[in-house]
Order: sequence, then C-alpha cells, then structure tokens
Amino acid sequence: MYTLPHFIWLAVCIVFITVSTVLLRKYSPPFKKVMSWACVAAVLSELVKTFSVIQLVPSADGAKSYVFLDTTNLPLHLCSIQIIFIFYSRFAKDGKLKEILHAFMYPTCTIGAFIAVLLPSIFSGGVTFSEAFLSGHPYEYFLYHSVLVILGLHIYYTHKDALRPKHYFTTMGALGALAFVSLYLNSMFADPVYENGTLVSVENTNNFFFTYRFVIDLGFTEIWHWYIYLAAIFALACLLVALFYIPVFVRYFKAKKTK
Repeated sequence: MYTLPHFIWLAVCIVFITVSTVLLRKYSPPFKKVMSWACVAAVLSELVKTFSVIQLVPSADGAKSYVFLDTTNLPLHLCSIQIIFIFYSRFAKDGKLKEILHAFMYPTCTIGAFIAVLLPSIFSGGVTFSEAFLSGHPYEYFLYHSVLVILGLHIYYTHKDALRPKHYFTTMGALGALAFVSLYLNSMFADPVYENGTLVSVENTNNFFFTYRFVIDLGFTEIWHWYIYLAAIFALACLLVALFYIPVFVRYFKAKKTK
C-alpha cells in the first residue's frame, strides 16, 4: 500500500465519491432508486471479486484439480456484509428495524469503506501496475468501497431527521456483536495443527473485522498484547462513530432546548 498504483486508485475513489455525492444532492433521486443502484453494484462487485480470485488447485497427489476460493475472500468482512443490509433496506418494509439499520449503515459504510480504501488489504503485500490495473479485483475492491462511502453519506442526507442519539448505542451494540461473532469465524476457517492432541500452531488464519490483527502484522507474542489491541480498536470504533453522530446529538439537543 501507499505505492503509486495505490495513490492512483485513491485519486479515482476521491473523484468518484465527490462527483457522485454532488450529483445525488443536486438531483435528489428517490431513495429506493438509489438503493436499487446499490443492489446492482453490490451484486456485480461480488461476482467480479469471486471470478477474479477463484483458482483451480491440484490435489496433494496431483491426480485431480479442484476449484477453490480462499476463505479470506468470503463475504464476511463488514463491508461485504453490507450487501445483505443494502438488499434489506431496498426491499423490506419501513419500520423500527429498518430505521436502526440505516442508523448503523450511515457511519459503518462511510468509515469502514473509507478505511478499506486507505488501507487496502489486497495491496498489503505490495502490488505491481499490472496487478493493480489489469485484474478485475482492484476495480471491484476500490469502486465497491467507494459506493459504500457514497451510500453512507446519502443515508445521512436523506434520513438525518430520523436519526437519534439512541442510534449511536444501537450502532455500537450491533457492531460489537458482529465483531464478537468474527472471533468464532476467524477460528472456524483457520487451520490448526495438532501434535499428540495438543495444539502447536495455526496456519492460514483469517482476519474478519480485523479482530485478530491489524492490516499490518503487529507481531503479538503474548495474549495480553492482543487484548490491548482489541481494546484499542474498540475505543477507536467508539470514537469514530461518535464523531459521525455529533451532528445528530447537536440537532437533537437544540430541538429539545427549543421545545
């Protein structure tokens, strides 16, 4: 990351997000229509990603070959899970659950996708120009995350009157629950190595929700190192979401004071 190809993609994302946001504000299309576009973008993104990274891998004896999708590419990251929320937002009936969902999507789409663009996991090991621009995966990765940023901002503009301070706490609760589930998922898809029934090592670990490690390996050597890291990312999540909810708190207390 932070190579010339990454900076080019950052510039593309900034232009795409800025232009799209300005156009949405100018023409104000119906929210359902915007969500329909988001559904199409999400499906296309997942299709492009899957067919870009799927591999044909030989068996151990070389006698057969199998189609294989690495577990790190499963749609279990926060930004991938947003696909489910996008479809629910588009097709479910209005109600409390949908209101809570929009309150969750507003900061998590914006913050999560923006961080993903700044710290692209697909570029963590370095990337060449051909890998960055002649493969479908980078296009899917950066454009899909840009769509999520646009969507998060648009949800705020179109639903800000429905947002309340309580939604900060429902958002943090939902985010915490998903992060906790990721602990199970990360272990479930890892490959433990046992000797005489004793766990001696783990291979091919996943990192959904970044609950196991940062994008850059911090080199944990003791379990308490990881506890400190977990507390740090939880505190950072609380702070970032709180920053996005400052306008909500200010508007709510101003209205309350006026009444």
